Amino acid sequence: MPLPAEWPDGHKTRYTIALAVNAVLFVLAPLAIALVLLSRDNARAAFYSVAAAVLGSLICWVGYETRLRRRTRTDPIVLHESGDGSRSLEVPYSSRLFLGYAALTGAFAAVFTVAAFHAAASPDHTNGAIVWAAVAVLFASLPALMLTGRFALGRIRLSPEGLYQRGWTFESFIPWSGINGVFPRHTDSPIVVVVGDENAPWQRRQITRLWRQDRLPKVRSGQREVPMIVIPGKFLSVDPVLLYHLLGYYLENPGARAELGTEAGLRRARAAAFAG
Repeated sequence: MPLPAEWPDGHKTRYTIALAVNAVLFVLAPLAIALVLLSRDNARAAFYSVAAAVLGSLICWVGYETRLRRRTRTDPIVLHESGDGSRSLEVPYSSRLFLGYAALTGAFAAVFTVAAFHAAASPDHTNGAIVWAAVAVLFASLPALMLTGRFALGRIRLSPEGLYQRGWTFESFIPWSGINGVFPRHTDSPIVVVVGDENAPWQRRQITRLWRQDRLPKVRSGQREVPMIVIPGKFLSVDPVLLYHLLGYYLENPGARAELGTEAGLRRARAAAFAG
């Protein structure tokens, strides 16, 4: 599949260098400091150095998942059946990135919880214990939102009726009849932008306003918001080039939309058979 001209591939080098520098500064350096502290019998300070290295490792993991990991497999694309029996083609967001967010914020919560206990055990740092405990609760709120489904693994669903997006923190739907075009854009990663007609019946809902790693787009034309679905490629489980051509194919071929939600549509998506 041809790479859109708007998606340069040369940024990988600078992201690789940045990731390597971060690994040295936030993983290897804290581990080296921890060894020095242990040699001086300062176990508590060594614990925090090791904790910093763990947090640095998780940050590098999230950075790798969003900037460098190549998404080439198409088997994450599946058929989804709703409660009413209707079916659609589903392209999920990256479960690895979802787990990365959970692990990172959970690790921050654990570290600040330990810090709160250490501060509470010291008569001179009781106020600090309250602060660290509050920070721990803040970080723990993201895994809690994940468990309740308010912060959920995102997904894109293509049905004969239209295009549905469940982001991490919102949901949005535009019918095919209201979509004007699919466009490639690039910010810190490839983005697929689906632009709707100003009068399209755009259904959307912001589910949570806490930990909004993504949010509903707000682009105005005069006094009205333009119906729009914005899909960051860094969040997807598949190559964003595949999704871009997949959406373009069904937008340009209305007669083929009946196969969405069927084995024929699934085979087409997994084979990237978008010619003709």
